[in-house]
Formats: sequence, C-alpha cells, structure tokens
Amino acid sequence: MFDKLKKAADFIKEKAGIIDIVVVGGTGVELSLEAEEVAKINYADIPFLPTPTVKSHKGFLQIFKKGNKTVCVANGRFHYYEGYSMDEVVFLVRALKLAGADLFFLTNAAGGLNPLFKKGDLMVVVDHINFMGINPLRGRNLEELGERFPDMSEPYSKKHIEIIKKCALKNKIELKEGVYVTVSGPSMETPAETRMLRMIGADAVGMSTVPEVIALNHAGCNVVAVSIITNENRPDCMEKAPLDEVIKAASSASLRLSRLIDCFVEAI
Repeated sequence: MFDKLKKAADFIKEKAGIIDIVVVGGTGVELSLEAEEVAKINYADIPFLPTPTVKSHKGFLQIFKKGNKTVCVANGRFHYYEGYSMDEVVFLVRALKLAGADLFFLTNAAGGLNPLFKKGDLMVVVDHINFMGINPLRGRNLEELGERFPDMSEPYSKKHIEIIKKCALKNKIELKEGVYVTVSGPSMETPAETRMLRMIGADAVGMSTVPEVIALNHAGCNVVAVSIITNENRPDCMEKAPLDEVIKAASSASLRLSRLIDCFVEAI
C-alpha cells in the first residue's frame, strides 16, 4: 500500500510541486478561491486512485498559488458506502500528505441534529463520533505514516479552529460549532436513529470526513473541518432529504464557505 501511495504522491508532485494546504470539497460544495489556478489533475490520471461515483463529486484536483502557499482543492472524495475499502476511502488524503501537505481543510454536507441549527448554516467541527463500525487504521500498520495507536485527544487543530472563527467574524459569516457524527450510509437516518444520535452528543450527521480525519491524525497532520448544514433532522417531524436538495443547499452556501477558506489561507 505504501508503495502505491508513494507513486501517487510522486505523480502529484511532478504535476503540481510541493503541496502546502489541501481543501477537500464535500457533496454539493462548489469552491471558488481568490487565487491563481496553476494546474489541474484528473483523478483518473493519478496512479491507483479510484473514481468517485457520487453526483457532484467531479474527480479532479485544482492547484492554486495564493501568496507563498500552494493550495490543492480536491473536487470529490470517496465514501465507504460506494463500496470502496477504507484504504481506498483515505488513499487521496494520504497521497497528498506524502506530496507535502500537512494542513487539511475538510468540508462536507451534513444533516443538522442540533435544534438551533438551520439549513445553510456553516458548522466548524470541534470533535467527532465514529459510528461507521469500521476504522481506516484496521489491519497492518503503515509504519511509514504513523504509529500503531495514534492519539486522538485533539483530532481537529484547536489553533486552526480559532483562526477559522476569527475569519468568520472578520467576514461577518455566522459560524456554528459542534460535534459531527459519521454513519456508514447510504440510507438516511430513521427518526429513532436521529433521536439517538442527538442524545449521544452529535450536532450534525454525515457519511464522510471522519475516516480521513483518523488517517490524517495517524500521519501527524493538522486537520480542520467545516460542515454545511443541508437539512434539518427533526425526529418528530422528519422531512425527506433527496440528494438533489442536499446538493442545492450545499451549493447555495459555497460562496460563504469559499470566503472563509480564502481568509483562512491568507491567515496561515
């Protein structure tokens, strides 16, 4: 596995140079950074990388120059529910780590569990609950990346969360904060499951991000994440959340999220 990751990383470095910061786009997220785009790499060209199968996950990297930083935007990620192994789910972020990146800004679309959240809100993730029933570190440890039992006492960098919060204030962007719970999917949550997830302390629920966060912590990276609340999960008055509506809600909040990311990169 490490040899495959190394070949993928070498290919990315050949096309883009050393990566400083990675931004991963979630379902429906359309990022538009104020930066010079210098390269584009299709996922299909990267050795051993799978192809996303979910609508709105386009499958290419955009490389930007912003100041003295090289920023890589990953348009599309891989989900466990697509049938990929956990090694495949986290392959891209691991390869980008080996391509030089040590700071990852992950985004996702999530259902709101906190009754104070509304559709279109942005939530900075301060912690998570892994409810997928599987861990990307299961199996033989990749010693080249990290130790067998990585610490997870600070999965999301507190220092960088404070930078995000300051950027939100500066740009007059309302920013919630909370705990993200991930489930395997692809079926949506029942009312009883929604009630349970809220009771165990989750503010938003989704089907991604956490495997990447675990793998990146294992590799010693700094991680931050922001969720777009695309629907409101109310167990006593559940509404349907079709994918097209999730994508629409995420797209409508993408401009605010892009401004937040622009400010964040400038502040680093």
